Amino acid sequence: MVAGKKPYPKATLKKIVKAHSGMSIRKNTDITIYLNYVLFMNRLVKEAAIHAKQSGERGLTARSVRKATRDALAKFKG
Repeated sequence: MVAGKKPYPKATLKKIVKAHSGMSIRKNTDITIYLNYVLFMNRLVKEAAIHAKQSGERGLTARSVRKATRDALAKFKG
């Protein structure tokens, strides 16, 4: 990572959360949200790769991601 470059847009994330919930977020909540997002995307890619391999596809496709989305969302539901 380049020195001085932020790993994610903190202000943008805070604005999005505030726009959707109508509430401001506390200190370090944005970090938790971002890490949860990264874990979700990691799970989604892994599940999609499994679906793609089972279907005999050579790589990830939109269809395999759509199939994996339901499974990944179910695991991250609070």
